[in-house]
Amino acid sequence: MINTRDKKVNEIIRRIHQSALQKSKKGRRSRKEIVREIITENRMISVFCNDYGMNPEKCARILNATYGEEQTAEGIINILRNRKMAVVSERKAMFTWAEEITDCLEKAINGSKNAFERYKQLMDKIPGKPVTKKDRESGLYQNCPERIAVIMTFRKYPEIDKSENDIPLVFYMGNTLSRYLFYDIGDIISDVYNFPPYTDLETRKKAEKEKKSGEKKEKLTYEQALQRINKLENILERTNVMLEELQDEFDEQLEISKVNELADFFAKLNSEKYGCILDELVMVRKGVDELRKSNYELPVEINGLLIMVKKLIQFIMDCHINPIMRLNAIKEVCATDVEFCSYEGTPFKSPEEKKKVKVISPGWIYKDKELQISRPKLREEN
Repeated sequence: MINTRDKKVNEIIRRIHQSALQKSKKGRRSRKEIVREIITENRMISVFCNDYGMNPEKCARILNATYGEEQTAEGIINILRNRKMAVVSERKAMFTWAEEITDCLEKAINGSKNAFERYKQLMDKIPGKPVTKKDRESGLYQNCPERIAVIMTFRKYPEIDKSENDIPLVFYMGNTLSRYLFYDIGDIISDVYNFPPYTDLETRKKAEKEKKSGEKKEKLTYEQALQRINKLENILERTNVMLEELQDEFDEQLEISKVNELADFFAKLNSEKYGCILDELVMVRKGVDELRKSNYELPVEINGLLIMVKKLIQFIMDCHINPIMRLNAIKEVCATDVEFCSYEGTPFKSPEEKKKVKVISPGWIYKDKELQISRPKLREEN
């Protein structure tokens, strides 16, 4: 519980609100489709705060009921993959870290120096935290533990929400803006209580290196002026890094948006509303191949239609849209094997139980990005 009767606590809350307000304005300036995706991602993170290990289907159901979204299990899986949270153990590591550090922040806001020191220790142990440009280029910056921590902080401690409208502000922030809001929260607590501020590992290593090499910073007569200059230098450096990371994140989010548009197009083609066109094309090709093997003479009148089907299939393959399973294949599966499939049949009595199923829809995936477009459909065979 945060003590909102304390003047210093109220000063911290006021400054956190100002920081959230400023950063949300930056977030709103992005393209509408990118803003929309970021809001959906943050709402999904908010749902996972209640249960880190819930399955995508349950998350989609709660997300849609709570926020009026129209997400499917496939959509949740794709978001989790984009944010490097698809592996349950890795997702739990991020949320567990976020929960511990938000507990420290609550005590630090109330004035606990020990809790603030623990917060600084946890900042050195951020799961998947990018520490070099090479890490960011490899995609590690897609991790979002600080983003999770910000959302969890406002969820767990609603008294921080000075205007009762800060959660929607936070939902406009992607990884970069959330990260720097999280840094601001630590800086604000440090400033109000005069705690020694957190310095990241890279900066500490750099300072240690300068100390060993004998480099000395110019000393000023007035200690207060020196502290002010150092603080301004840190703010400037952080702002410059934030702008670079915002551009990186914008480019990344734009690429994700383009991929999602392509996936949505093919998902609609294979929806029941349009007759599962992708599945039907596979079935038509399979049927024609079987007729030709039996030397059946196809009527001349339908040759044009078959050519069109062949070209459509070629177009789909050229777009790197591939089936996940083989149509009509017979498989032996257990409960975990059908977790990300549409399964028709009797319930599994135990995790070890095996059932024979037939693939009635292969499911489709965008191979380049490992992006699932539709789930395979399996039917139990007697």
